[in-house]
Amino acid sequence: MIFTSIRFRLTVWYAAALALALAVFGGIFYFAIDRTVRGLADDSIEDSANALITTIQSKTRLQGGARPAKDVFPEVLEDFRFQFIVFAVVDESANVVSISPQGQRIEDPSVTPFDMDREHFPANQAIEAASEGSGFLTIQVPGEPEVRVFGKSFEVLKKKYYAVAVRPLRTQLELLSYLRLMIAAAVPFALLLAFGGGFYLAGRSLRPVGEMAEKASEISSSNLAERLPRRSEDDELSNLANAFNGVLDRLEEAFGQQKRFMADASHELRTPLSIIRGESDVSLQVPDRDPEEYRESLEIIGQEARRLSRIVDDLFILARADSGALKLEENKFFLDEAASECARSFRTLAERKNARLEIEAKQGLQIVGDESLVRRVIANLLDNAVKYSEPGSRILLECSESDGICQVDVSNTGSEITGEDSEKVFERFYRADKVRSHNETDSRGSGAGLGLSIARSIAELHGGALDLVASAPRSTHFRLALPKNHAKIDRRPNN
Repeated sequence: MIFTSIRFRLTVWYAAALALALAVFGGIFYFAIDRTVRGLADDSIEDSANALITTIQSKTRLQGGARPAKDVFPEVLEDFRFQFIVFAVVDESANVVSISPQGQRIEDPSVTPFDMDREHFPANQAIEAASEGSGFLTIQVPGEPEVRVFGKSFEVLKKKYYAVAVRPLRTQLELLSYLRLMIAAAVPFALLLAFGGGFYLAGRSLRPVGEMAEKASEISSSNLAERLPRRSEDDELSNLANAFNGVLDRLEEAFGQQKRFMADASHELRTPLSIIRGESDVSLQVPDRDPEEYRESLEIIGQEARRLSRIVDDLFILARADSGALKLEENKFFLDEAASECARSFRTLAERKNARLEIEAKQGLQIVGDESLVRRVIANLLDNAVKYSEPGSRILLECSESDGICQVDVSNTGSEITGEDSEKVFERFYRADKVRSHNETDSRGSGAGLGLSIARSIAELHGGALDLVASAPRSTHFRLALPKNHAKIDRRPNN
């Protein structure tokens, strides 16, 4: 289990990245040290050979050519006795004219000096290196893994010779070997330390995730009020906790709405069912009733059955809208004509309440949408306006256009919708007038508080909006906004 955890995988990736970085850095560092050490050794050999040439030429000039060069070479080489460098003077035929004495000066008695006799001296290789390249070459001799040779030509008494210096890289190779050993030992130790530290830090960093997972596993539908602990730090885990708590907020709200919906739906369905059951029981239990009484009971049963059917139809529309199954039968139609026809059908109802229903519609407002559903929205707004208007008041229906948005405004004078109700008036089964009778229904609505919720769903399905624009004392104003081209519009109302 631990090998598949995020903590372990993060640590492995971190250790792998560190191992790669250490390998690259170690390789570059070792290469740089190797070049530096070998370069210093070459500089030492070259400087010594140049010093030998300078000494030979100076001594020959001082003697004015009185002595042969071959007699001068041994005297000079006597002074060039080093623990790790063998010098020789070679002629053009690769013959060793003179070589530094064997048994060089001992600087450190604990170190074995380097010696090379005439027989094994690399005269030919030195001449070739001096003639063709930088003068350096590397050879191998028994007992030494690498030996560096440097050759350089010079003239003495008009004759050409070669000064050759030979030095083993024993000390340098030992240093490089020690460096490799140190790198080989340090890298695993660093990786082990990094792995342990990374594993600890990853566990410490991911501990809040485990705590959040444990807390989240305890949350169910029965305790949706619980929340993940909020961290004080402003980091990714805090954002995760806040996002998850936001999901829980929405779930709690959705569950609450669902519970209220089920309770309200049960209540709304129970009332007509109780009336139907009561009337049928009375009709069956009371013998010898008058035909008029039976007719009255049947009318009540029929009325409540129709109301029950409308509630079920409204619930079905809302369910289809929520699931996205409510499809539009789109066609081109004139919004002003549809609104005017709806208004004319409500004039009789308005006259019964001694209210004036007036129309102010701009002509030619053509849109694309489902005309029957749009008519239902307008009818619902007019039904509410007539129902809650005061006797002798004015109900106004306006049709207009602004920036490609067609608007239908319905306003009436009547009871005010308060601030609390204005936010909830579009919720399902919510009614601002708590004392409204169940009989206040018509063929367009169930009277169960679903009309405005359905109307807003239809408006949003068209890419539009339905809002309560204003509710002042003794007046109410709703606005339906529909785009001509189905572009989704801002739901914020325009006053």
